[in-house]
Amino acid sequence: MFQTGLVTISFRSLTPSQIIEISVAAGLKALEWGGDVHVPPTDVEYARRVAEQTRNAGLMTAAYGSYYRLLQNNDPRAAFAPVLETACALQAPVIRIWGGVKGSAELTQAEWEAMVAEGRLLVEMASEKGITLSLECHNWTVTDEYHAALRYLEAVPGLTMYWQPNQFIPEQENYLSAQALAPYVTNLHVFHWLGNDRYPLADGEEIWKKYLSCFQDRDRWLLLEFMHDDRPESLAQTAEALRRLIESSNSKKGDA
Repeated sequence: MFQTGLVTISFRSLTPSQIIEISVAAGLKALEWGGDVHVPPTDVEYARRVAEQTRNAGLMTAAYGSYYRLLQNNDPRAAFAPVLETACALQAPVIRIWGGVKGSAELTQAEWEAMVAEGRLLVEMASEKGITLSLECHNWTVTDEYHAALRYLEAVPGLTMYWQPNQFIPEQENYLSAQALAPYVTNLHVFHWLGNDRYPLADGEEIWKKYLSCFQDRDRWLLLEFMHDDRPESLAQTAEALRRLIESSNSKKGDA
C-alpha cells in the first residue's frame, strides 16, 4: 500500500511548524525531515521537539533525509553518530544518505572497496538502533545508474535505497531501473521533471502509473519532492494528483 508524504526540503524557507501546517492542510500523512535546514544533526533536543510536533499534528516521520555522504569522512563512525542520534530522536524508521560525490564509473577500485566497507559499518550502526539505511538515488553518486547501484547494494547486505526517475534519461530506462531496484526500495521521491524543466505532477500521471506498477509488492511512502513552481500554495494540488495515482495503483492491484 502506498502512503502520501512530503520531503521537507521542498520548502527550505519554511519553519518546521509551517511545514507541518501545510502538510496537514494538503491531507498528507508523513514527512521526510531534511537534515540540512529543518532538523540538522546538531541538536537532539530540537529534533525531539520537532518529532513531538509532528506526532501531535497526526503526521508520521517517514524518514530522516540526511546529507551524510560516503567517502567524505576520515572517521565515519564518529561522523555518522550524530546523524543516527538525530534520527532516533525523530523516531525515523529510515535514514537517507548519499553515495559519495563521484559517478559510479569514476570510482577507483580502492575507493569502491572503501565505500563498501563504510556502507557495511553504517548499516551495522543503524540496524543496532532498529533503523534502515537507504541510499539517495542520484546522479554523480554510486547510484547514478541502476546496474552500478545493484552492484553496490549486493556488496552491502542490509542496505536499501530510494527510487526516483532520472529526468535526463528516457522513460523506458527509468522503468527498467524501477523494475530492477524495486526489491531494495524503501521510499520514493515523487516529481515530474523533464531535463531541467519542472512540470505539475498531474502532467506526469500516466508515466508515474507505470513506474508505480513496479512497487506494489509492499508498503512504501510516496514523498513529494519539490513543487513545479516552488510555491507552498501548489502543495494541495500536487498532493491531490498523488492521491489519484495511489487510487489508480490500488485499483489495478485489486484487479490483478
